[in-house]
Amino acid sequence: MTADLAPTLLDQVVPTWSDRIVLGRDVAASPERTMEAVRATTLDEARLASLLVAVRTRGRSLGSDLPFVQTGDFEPGFVRLGEAPDEVCLGFIGRPWPGGAPERAVADAAAFRAHEALDCVKVAVSVRCGAAAYGTLLVTETRIVVGPLAERPFGLYWRLVKPASNLVRRSLLAAIARRAEAGTLS
Repeated sequence: MTADLAPTLLDQVVPTWSDRIVLGRDVAASPERTMEAVRATTLDEARLASLLVAVRTRGRSLGSDLPFVQTGDFEPGFVRLGEAPDEVCLGFIGRPWPGGAPERAVADAAAFRAHEALDCVKVAVSVRCGAAAYGTLLVTETRIVVGPLAERPFGLYWRLVKPASNLVRRSLLAAIARRAEAGTLS
């Protein structure tokens, strides 16, 4: 028997994709406390993520005290695509590979959905919480839409970067969990 699940913000923004990464972590804190941690955790709190993003951004990301959900991973053009009590969704449109030019930033989720990725990628990242008997299941999901003219350059780039990208996400999940678990269950 399958349960009918309500669509996530990510489902609304990127219903179809070329590539997808889903990572989760158990957190011994309530979903509300964990979402507070999602909204407050900075990239600097996720040490490995901070180091890897600093390498990619040539140091631009170092020392930021802004929460990750406000900055993304310092890719130019990151925009907040939506927020719900149990989910935050960010995205960008561009050409993140070497020599790729940044795309003009979109203003909001509607512009993000409407943009047709021809020679670039659309990337949406969601961090969400679900109640569990032990506390919370914290999940990050990334969906990537690769435009037809971007398949080759992105494919080469992604083969090299995907393992580090997974490490960044795992590091962020661990930092969020540490922050959420620092207090008592609420």
